[in-house]
Amino acid sequence: MPTSQVSSEQILFTRGVPAMEALPNTLLSECVQAVLAGPDGKTVLQYGHNGGYLPLRRMLAEQYDVPPDQVLVGNGSLHLQDLFSALTIQPGDVVLTEQPSYDRAIKTFRRRGARVIGIPLEHDGINIAELEKALAKQTPSFLYVIPDFQNPGGVTMSGAKRQALADLADRYGFWLVEDVPYRTLRYSGESLPLLRDLNPARTITVSSYSKLISPGLRVGYLIGPLDLVKRLTSLAEDTILAPVLLVQAAVLEFHKKGYFTSNLESLKQLYAPRLQATISALKTHMSDISFAEPEGGFFVSVTLPEQSNYHNLLSRAKDAGLVLTDGTAFFADPLNENEDVKSLGERFVRLPFCALTPEQIEEGVKRLAQLVER
Repeated sequence: MPTSQVSSEQILFTRGVPAMEALPNTLLSECVQAVLAGPDGKTVLQYGHNGGYLPLRRMLAEQYDVPPDQVLVGNGSLHLQDLFSALTIQPGDVVLTEQPSYDRAIKTFRRRGARVIGIPLEHDGINIAELEKALAKQTPSFLYVIPDFQNPGGVTMSGAKRQALADLADRYGFWLVEDVPYRTLRYSGESLPLLRDLNPARTITVSSYSKLISPGLRVGYLIGPLDLVKRLTSLAEDTILAPVLLVQAAVLEFHKKGYFTSNLESLKQLYAPRLQATISALKTHMSDISFAEPEGGFFVSVTLPEQSNYHNLLSRAKDAGLVLTDGTAFFADPLNENEDVKSLGERFVRLPFCALTPEQIEEGVKRLAQLVER
C-alpha cells in the first residue's frame, strides 16, 4: 500500500481478529463438501452427542494424551468458559485473573456472580508474590490465565512461574484455567509446558480454532478431569441442546487433509513480520516505554507513563484516524485498595497487529506516539 494512502486512512488497533486474507474459505468449502458427501453426511445434520463430534474429540484426545471422555467441544472457548463458570461459581465467590486480562472473560465471570480480582502481570507472567497474598486471604474458585502470548498483554509466562502455579493450586485447592488459543502461533523461540503438563488434576485447558482457522466456525474445546467434563457435558445439553456437528466435522476434515499444518505455517509467515513491525515501531517512536516483546500471538501492549498525555486518549485518537480499545475493560477489581485501576486502564493500550499491514502498524504507532507526547 502506498505510504501516502496509509498516512490518510483510519487505522484500527481494536479487536484481535485474523487478517481477512488469512481466512481459508476455499479450503473450508472443500472440507464441508467432503463431510456432507461422506459416510457421516447425514449424521452431522442430526442432533448429536453433546460432548461434540466424536472423531474430532478423539483427535484432540490424542493430541493432549487423554481419553476422549475428557474432551468437550463447544461453540468457541468463551462458551465453554461460561459453562465452567456456571458450574463452579457461587454468587460472591472470588475468581482471580491476571491484571490486565481478557475483557470478555472478566465479564463472563462477573455475570455468573464472581468477584473478579486481578493479580498484577509482569513481563514474565503473573506476579507470584502478589498471588500468594491473595490466596492467603481467600481461596478462589479458580485462577484464569492465558500463559502463552497473553491477551491483552502479549506476555508469555516463564517456566518457573508455571511450576509455581501448579504447586499453589495443589496447596490451596483451586482450579487452574489455562486459555491457550494463541499457543501454536509461535513465530520464534521454544514452547514451554502447559499447566496441564505440570498439574493435570487441577487444570482445565481451553482453546479454540478461531485464530487458527476461522472465528466464524465457533469451534472451541475444553480438556479436564473426567467427572468435571461429564457434568459440563450435561450442562451443555441443557443449554444448547446439541452441538454444531457439521462445522466440527469440517475442522476434523481440515486436519485430515493436511490443511491445518500448511495453514498454520502460512499464518506464521504472514503474522511474524507484523509482530516485528509493531516492536520496531514502538522502539522507534516510543523508545522510553518498556514493554514485553512477544515471540508470537496477536498482541503487543504498552502502559503509558503517568506523565504522558493519556487523558481523553480514545476520542483524541479517533479524531486522528486511530481507533483504540478502551483499556479499562481489561482490568478486574484491584487486589490492593490503593491500586488505581482506573488510571492503569486509561494508560493501557493494546495493539492487535495481525489484521494490519506493516505500513499501517508503523503509521498507527507513530500517531499514538504523537498523541501521548507532552
